[in-house]
Amino acid sequence: MYAGHFAVGLALKAKRPAAPTWAILLGTGFLDVLFGIFVMLGIERVTMTPHVGQGFSLDFIDWSHSLVMSLVWSALYGLIFWRRGRAVAFLIAFAVFSHFLLDLPMHPKDLALWPYAATHIGFGLWNRLPYGWWWIELAVIAGACAYYLHRARRQISFGGYAWWASAVVVVLHVLNAPWWKS
Repeated sequence: MYAGHFAVGLALKAKRPAAPTWAILLGTGFLDVLFGIFVMLGIERVTMTPHVGQGFSLDFIDWSHSLVMSLVWSALYGLIFWRRGRAVAFLIAFAVFSHFLLDLPMHPKDLALWPYAATHIGFGLWNRLPYGWWWIELAVIAGACAYYLHRARRQISFGGYAWWASAVVVVLHVLNAPWWKS
């Protein structure tokens, strides 16, 4: 769902042009950045599963992707931008939390409520709709990029490269199509 995360980041930029684009886009992927670090440190675990589902199983991602920790990471990341104003800090914090919200429909039940919680959530569209999830994400991308492009035309303070940014997001999504992996 990387492209979907970035597309929502562009939409958030359109909502609050004063927020730094790099901070929003990094925020939308921040939980995955933490996940990569935590896997390398042995705190979280992933198993590669070639030719099955997404090609990996997220065995333990409670510290980067649980509901409570997503809120904690969102707050901490947003605090870094507090000097830019409350509205910008909250938007950037929401960019981080949007990652959890977008992962929820796609992931199988591997998103814990908090670290080591017995209850894990996720609607599992990756597994339930082996090709359909891609189209659902494309709809999210189309909506978010359309909003971004619409606002870019109306605002002169951002969006000079709005079409290019949107095109890059769409290309990333096309390159992540499940039929390329078969």
